[in-house]
Amino acid sequence: MKEVEQTVGAVTEPKGFLASGVRAGIKERGLDLALIVSECPASAAGTFTSNRIKAAPVLLDMERVPSASVRAIVANSGNANAVTGQQGLRDARRMTAEVALRLSINDNDVLVASTGVIGRLLPMERISERFERRTAHGGRSCFAFEHQ
Repeated sequence: MKEVEQTVGAVTEPKGFLASGVRAGIKERGLDLALIVSECPASAAGTFTSNRIKAAPVLLDMERVPSASVRAIVANSGNANAVTGQQGLRDARRMTAEVALRLSINDNDVLVASTGVIGRLLPMERISERFERRTAHGGRSCFAFEHQ
């Protein structure tokens, strides 16, 4: 795997932020799962679509924002988790719960973002595996930055 280079203006440029990107197999190639973590509670605000149809990550984040205690954002590309009904919302909640568990923080302090194909459920087993500290198949964990 190619090493990620830190550049000026990157998400980890401000002190106290960590980030990791991994390939979870959500899309055909490339990195598709990211985790951004604040070492201390951070304020979060948002502007959300006024569309009647909202993706699961939008609905979940609307419940949690504004907030003065956000600690992490988990994001994926390749699948928008939109038009996926209650299962999509359960999957978004599961993503934030798994991140929160491994960071020992409250579920409500984790936000989620998804972009990609509409109308397809997330491959949650692949995603969950990348949240493990050591993955079953030798792949990189989304929490790899914890060991640097």
